[in-house]
Amino acid sequence: MNSQTQFDKAYPLDPRSGQPVLKRITLYDSSYTTDNLGDQIIMNAVHDHLREIFPHGFFTGIPSHDYPGKHGIQKAAECDHAFVGGTNIIASHWLRYHQIKLSLSDVLRVKPLILMGVGWHKYQRDPDPVTNRIHRRLFDGEYLHSVRDRYTDEKLKRSGIGNVVYTGCPTMWRLTPEHMTTVPTTRADEVLFALTAYLRNPVADRAILDLLVRSYKTVHFWPQMFDDMEYLIEIGSDHLQSGAVRIVKPSLADVADLLRRDNLDYVGLRLHCGVLALQHKTRALIVTVDNRAVEISRDTGLPTVEREDLSSIESWIKGSEPIALSLPFEAIAAWKGQFDR
Repeated sequence: MNSQTQFDKAYPLDPRSGQPVLKRITLYDSSYTTDNLGDQIIMNAVHDHLREIFPHGFFTGIPSHDYPGKHGIQKAAECDHAFVGGTNIIASHWLRYHQIKLSLSDVLRVKPLILMGVGWHKYQRDPDPVTNRIHRRLFDGEYLHSVRDRYTDEKLKRSGIGNVVYTGCPTMWRLTPEHMTTVPTTRADEVLFALTAYLRNPVADRAILDLLVRSYKTVHFWPQMFDDMEYLIEIGSDHLQSGAVRIVKPSLADVADLLRRDNLDYVGLRLHCGVLALQHKTRALIVTVDNRAVEISRDTGLPTVEREDLSSIESWIKGSEPIALSLPFEAIAAWKGQFDR
């Protein structure tokens, strides 16, 4: 009797059978088979929120950006819920390109996916008829889907998927007004900088780096992807040799340790490094290079600037307004709360 009482306290029980309710959760994980540490930032937030929703869930991760094997597909077929979280994974032409790496036969086998703060691959036309049919089979028809920007919300609804709610990115769900009041508005002594090597603009990016070297005592560079280090050497080897730029080890633990310092700003071309900075109460300005930061900024007020707008970057460095984010907290709560039933 004693052990039964302890067991009851530890696990929720099904009122009909009296057996523990232990959900099997499949998570399509974008941080597998990639060197992009930004995906680890996203998936850390996804894990954090899903563990809050399913404290007794058994989680199985399978790659979202590489084709799962036989065992992974079996897990994805047998689970209670399947989630894909936080990445720009939806595209308009499945037969030409799809980031969700499932074959057409696997689409028919796996548990339908529940979207969690996902976005669109890039600016595209609306999905073609074949892609619409695949999406309607692949995306769960019962549960609400969470998308990270209104562009994606409107695109899915136009294609006939109406059980969608705009929530913003899961990395931002804890950036409450109370949290944001703790973010400084004045210039720090040091700055964290990041580049995006796969979308290069050497002239503009060198100008930003020069400005940061002039404006801060130390510039810390974090290579979020392997090629970012090579790109820094290409545009700023002189600053490395002089010691004006210091390298942060390419791990989340090391960049998080740096962000715990009080006297640090972030100015960089990596969206999720900027959001990570805000999570750590660090003043942040994200330099836009693609649709993701542009759309999220338009919807939420996330501080962004175009990479050629050097005067605005310089003005922000000298001092900025308090960050007033506009996040749909009611929609976030509704999406998370739907699994209570």
